[in-house]
Amino acid sequence: MIKGFEKAKKGSLHRIVMSVEGQEKCGKTHFALTAPGPIALIDMDTGLEGVVGKFAKEKEIYVKSYNWKDATSQAEWTSMWEDSKGAFLAALKEKEIRTLIVDTGTEWYEMIRLARFGKLNKVAMADGKAVPFPYGPVNTEFRDLIKKVYEGDKNLILIHKLKKEYIKDTFTGKYERAGFGDIPYIVQLNMRVWRKDGELGFTVHDSRHNAEVAGLEMMAPMCDFETLAGEVFPDSKREEWS
Repeated sequence: MIKGFEKAKKGSLHRIVMSVEGQEKCGKTHFALTAPGPIALIDMDTGLEGVVGKFAKEKEIYVKSYNWKDATSQAEWTSMWEDSKGAFLAALKEKEIRTLIVDTGTEWYEMIRLARFGKLNKVAMADGKAVPFPYGPVNTEFRDLIKKVYEGDKNLILIHKLKKEYIKDTFTGKYERAGFGDIPYIVQLNMRVWRKDGELGFTVHDSRHNAEVAGLEMMAPMCDFETLAGEVFPDSKREEWS
C-alpha cells in the first residue's frame, strides 16, 4: 500500500457519457432516444416533434424545453441558463432516471455564453478593435457542470450539430462538431450519425471504455444505443441497456 494512494477498483459501472454529432435531420435525436428509459431530455432545439412520440409508447420520457432563441435580453438568457442548469442537476439526482439527453449541447453552450456575455460575438470598440470575452470562467462552469454526471450511474448523451470546417477561410469540404471545444475530452465516447440511402447509421470516433470500437460503423436496424453499448461493454448483459 502506497501512502496517499488508493487501490484502483475493478470496473463494474456500466454507463456511457457520450457526444453524438451529425447534420440536420440525420437521426441524432432518434438515436439518443433508443437509450434506456426513463429518460430526462433538456430540449433547446425544434426537432422533437414526431420523434419523442414514437418512443414515449415504450418508455417514460420527461422533457424540459427552453425557447431561448425567442429571448432578447441577457436577463432572460441568464434566467434560462440557471433554470436549465438546475434541471440538469435535478435529473442527475433523480434515482429513476437512467438516461439524460441534452438536445443540443451546441445550443446549451451558446446559452451560457449569452447569459454571461449578452451576445455571442466579440464587442467592437470605437477604434474598430474587438474585445475578447473572458471565456475561462464560462468554460470552467460549463465543463464542471457536465462532469457532475460522473458522480452517478446515468447515461448522458450530448447531441451536437455540425459546422463547416475552414482552413484559412477556405471550406475544406468537411464538417466538424459545433460547440464547446473540450467536449471530446470530457465524454467517454464520441460518435457521428449519418444517413445512407435513407437509412440511419453511425461511426464511433473513439471510446475511453473500449479502444477497439474506434472506427466501428453500423447501420439500421443495428443502429441503436443497446447495440452500441454491447460493443463497448462486451461483458455486459443486453438487458442492462434496454
